[in-house]
Amino acid sequence: MGFVKPVLIISSAVTACLAYLTYTSVPRGFRNPWKMRLFNILLKVQQFVICTEEALGIDNWINLNRRLAAPRLKKLEYALTHSVKARNELYDGIPVRVYRPRNASSPGPLPVWVYFHGGGWIFGNLDMYDAFCRRVVLESGIAVVSVGYRLAPEHPYPAPLDDCHKVAQYVLKNASQLRFDESKVVVGGDSVGGNLAAAVAIRMINSNPPLAAQILIYPVLQSITYQLPSYCLPWTPMLKRHRMPIYSLLYFMGSYKQAWVDAMLKNAHVTEKVRQRYSQYVDFRKLPEHYLQGYSEPKSGNVNEELAFMLEPYVTNPEINPLLNESLVGAPPALVMTCRYDVLRDDGILYALRLKEAGVRVEHLDYEHGFHGMVFLTEKPLRFDVGVESLQDVCKFIRTHIFI
Repeated sequence: MGFVKPVLIISSAVTACLAYLTYTSVPRGFRNPWKMRLFNILLKVQQFVICTEEALGIDNWINLNRRLAAPRLKKLEYALTHSVKARNELYDGIPVRVYRPRNASSPGPLPVWVYFHGGGWIFGNLDMYDAFCRRVVLESGIAVVSVGYRLAPEHPYPAPLDDCHKVAQYVLKNASQLRFDESKVVVGGDSVGGNLAAAVAIRMINSNPPLAAQILIYPVLQSITYQLPSYCLPWTPMLKRHRMPIYSLLYFMGSYKQAWVDAMLKNAHVTEKVRQRYSQYVDFRKLPEHYLQGYSEPKSGNVNEELAFMLEPYVTNPEINPLLNESLVGAPPALVMTCRYDVLRDDGILYALRLKEAGVRVEHLDYEHGFHGMVFLTEKPLRFDVGVESLQDVCKFIRTHIFI
């Protein structure tokens, strides 16, 4: 009977691991709940592998995530490969992948979307976004320039933003030679790509010709507070609250400490003076009433004066935090997409409101069943209805607002 106890211990451990991997609490009424549970299992397995490999000293979590999150190009469906042509190039020294419809309806110059990928400023590459860019070209008829900007922590701010800005400028300056329509150049991206796009759009407010539009897909737009209602949501698949301060610190200065992250989650990284100065831009009371139900503003922790002094140049920088710009007058027309189940939801809602107040034409789409990363989940077996819907909305915006 001596073997019974070890067997029970091992079986209990295996059962606990399986329960952790398979159990996911999905909000009542959420569409495609079983797909979400399957998706969550895949995410947990990925993180388990990364944690195990890091514990074994194989590599750090950033490089391990990069390898797992950016697989080689998978076999694409026929239409994406035969109806869309792609070519790797350098624009002002920055690697890009240029996508065009193989049989464009018009022989003239094409509208173009200069696309900045997401990934927390530290992940992502051209291959990872290849299928998405091809799908946009196929369904909208626009050209896409996907930008392989430099990544933090090796290249913190302003390197990623500078690369994106350079490419956008290059496209505008050389549009005729590149066979793009200079009057229909769009910038945009998802998550931190939306952050970079918003910052580029502000940098280029006075460009001639102006940008035609900006497309911001669940963008991150501020780092003053991590206690907006969306940051306090109990369920946010894909992007978790505790990850945002880590990504921000790596973008700011190329390093982080867990103590800094903990302080930021308590809003102890900004002084009362700074908080009051920018409170009008991150005022949760401006959010839709249904997002305020059950929410009470958490008390901020005691300010870490040393950390607040170190971070103030970053958390108050409007290029890093576009929501904090004093004026958005003259910004290009915008499509802003936000998701109910996303920590970045309120950033996007508040930014859309500020753009409207500045007289900018804004189309704001908020998805009741949306979550971070949804726009890429459009292919089987992880084909989410809201993912298909959001991608269709992006293409509809391009067709109706750019092809005019």
